[in-house]
Amino acid sequence: MKTRILSIMLAGVVALLGLSSCGGKKSTEPYPLVSQSLRLNGVLKALAEESPMFIENIDVEYTDAVLGVAIEFSDPTIEVEKCSDELVQFVLAQYLKSHTGPNLDEIINTLSKEEGSLNITLSDADGNSREYAVTANRLKLLLRLKPMELNYNAARTNVVEILESRCDTYKDEYNAEEAELSIVGGFAQYTLTFERAQSYSNLKQSQLTGRYLKKLQERYNNFGACRPIIEDLLRSLSIDGYRYVYTEKKGNKTLTAAIPWRLIE
Repeated sequence: MKTRILSIMLAGVVALLGLSSCGGKKSTEPYPLVSQSLRLNGVLKALAEESPMFIENIDVEYTDAVLGVAIEFSDPTIEVEKCSDELVQFVLAQYLKSHTGPNLDEIINTLSKEEGSLNITLSDADGNSREYAVTANRLKLLLRLKPMELNYNAARTNVVEILESRCDTYKDEYNAEEAELSIVGGFAQYTLTFERAQSYSNLKQSQLTGRYLKKLQERYNNFGACRPIIEDLLRSLSIDGYRYVYTEKKGNKTLTAAIPWRLIE
């Protein structure tokens, strides 16, 4: 009798060990999105490290069907409150399309099964933060849709607003009376109006080009490894470069300098 009881107990222990062994083996294999979040965390941290003047840090974490990506900007000109959902999704779509493959497929497919989402949190140098949630179904659409189907006009309007925020800087730098931005012939055109033409009458077109080309080159170099992302965004929104126009209130004398991408590069 004792032998039988002992056998039953041993069988129970073996069964429990068997279950524990199966469970333990499963737990040692990272859940797909845990593994992918670790991989993506390494990739995006490297991107941040190669763009120190633009991005302070990036963290990626997967928790409860949410793949979270937190991006902290170091560039003081970035204001997250001015970044719309349409613009963030437009940029995200570009990133997804340039990183297709098994890893992306696994992320989107697993998020779909979990009915989860990708949550992007942007934080600027002033400490302001904003979260953008993108469902798995929306991620599939972003990957498939063409640029004109991705709230193109809203994204372009948002970019123009961001570019427009530099008007005051340009105005103050050279004591212009006014500064305004418009998109003309595919160029982001900054028009600076002075009280009199004497304020710039000693400048030639080549000098005006040099004045702003150097600033643009410095700014785009500061984007580091993120530079292609910024340039691709502007190109996809049909912005072919920059143009600077100096004019006087009477409008009798105008000096213009166009700076296409090939010069900035």
